[in-house]
Amino acid sequence: MENKSFLSEYKAYFIIGFLFVLLTYWYFWLATIADINYVYKFILQMLQGNFTGQVVPFESLTHYQQMEVGLFGPRYDAVAPEVIRAFEERQHLLPIVFTVEFFLFLTMFIVAKGRKQAEITRENDKVQVYSIFQRLVILLNIVIMMYLFITGFSITFGNWTGGGYIARLMRATHEIVGLGWMPIWFIMTIIAFKDHKFFIRPSSKIWNKIFLRGKYKHMDRINYYMYVAFGSLLVFSGFVIWYMFPNAATHAETIQIKRFILFIHFMGSAIISFFTFETVYSYFVSVKGYIPGVITGKLPVEYLEQLRPDVLDEDKDLLKKD
Repeated sequence: MENKSFLSEYKAYFIIGFLFVLLTYWYFWLATIADINYVYKFILQMLQGNFTGQVVPFESLTHYQQMEVGLFGPRYDAVAPEVIRAFEERQHLLPIVFTVEFFLFLTMFIVAKGRKQAEITRENDKVQVYSIFQRLVILLNIVIMMYLFITGFSITFGNWTGGGYIARLMRATHEIVGLGWMPIWFIMTIIAFKDHKFFIRPSSKIWNKIFLRGKYKHMDRINYYMYVAFGSLLVFSGFVIWYMFPNAATHAETIQIKRFILFIHFMGSAIISFFTFETVYSYFVSVKGYIPGVITGKLPVEYLEQLRPDVLDEDKDLLKKD
């Protein structure tokens, strides 16, 4: 057995952690769309039970400023998600930034992963790897996330896409489809949890129809946990944004909290996009044959032997063509 040092074994975690620190620094302090000092003070105020967002003592304001705060809430540039401050200041730059990032990540993936393809000599020698339930969840997750990315970015890039009925429809359906993604995200989180070797399995046959087979490599495990972590942020913030739809009872406190939640939602979507691109490239682009396998549920035995031996190691019954 090959002996690996701690550093070489977990280098993927260190590299991603370092890049994540750089990304966080760039996002929050160099290209931020919010007043970070205010966000920090706002969080401290909320921990003390003050949800108004007025971190400057209300009594220190002039009478006119107090009336403004009472009617509109604290200043608009305090907590400023992309739909408020960036709309005027930086939104015209966001498509350029995301385009550069996308092609940068794509170049990194191509160089690091290349293109893998199994040599198949027995095309008809296939086994059932994915159940109908698993395929339905995976495909729904893929389709819904694609739609949410498209409609979400249409909101972010409003200066470029403009207004009109289509833009209004995309914004409205983004919220409704997002609500539908919440249970799909949760189910996907459960069935894709592969670090479960210590779990008791009353029936491996039933277990494998619910939970995905195989074991994670380090980068795949990172992608999974980022999907869980930032997906939970998107689910929570998205639900709050939808639930706090403004009406006649909307007041300053509600407005400021919603601005803050919008900022969290945009941050989560910006960060999870990188790990989503990595997952999509790893499974759908760099490895030929994954898409047909998910659609049909079957993969050639040679495909598993060459590219997914972890699946065969976990479930020897596959070779018996369960």
